[in-house]
Amino acid sequence: MRELKGKLYTSNIEGLKYAPPHAEIWQITRAGHNITGAIVVRSLSPSPQLFERYLREWKGTQTNEWWPLYENAFLSELREEEKLKSLRDIYKKLLLGKDIVLLCFCPDHRYCHRRLVGEFFKPYGVEAVELNPMKTEQLSLF
Repeated sequence: MRELKGKLYTSNIEGLKYAPPHAEIWQITRAGHNITGAIVVRSLSPSPQLFERYLREWKGTQTNEWWPLYENAFLSELREEEKLKSLRDIYKKLLLGKDIVLLCFCPDHRYCHRRLVGEFFKPYGVEAVELNPMKTEQLSLF
């Protein structure tokens, strides 16, 4: 395995303040406003079908009910050629010493595709670091 010179990070908007100043920001969102200076890489976001299903069926419900379904579907999507091309592009940049931040809008990285994209690289010796990790479980009042 080749030695990687760059580092991979994941983050939401709030965590960008912890990003290395020289890192490339890759916005991997399906929708929403584009972040100034970010490289928009829609191919690493959920498919329109998965994103719509999330909005229609799962948004606002208990994560333990939908997350396993979402995770399985997105991991399957990561094997599609368009996504694999973008994943290869990240790996090449890491080999060359570029730091990259995978950015999306989700508040909780534990239930977010950015974490899954970052974890894709584990078998290749890349440990993605979340810049704004959730450390406690959010409790429901009812």
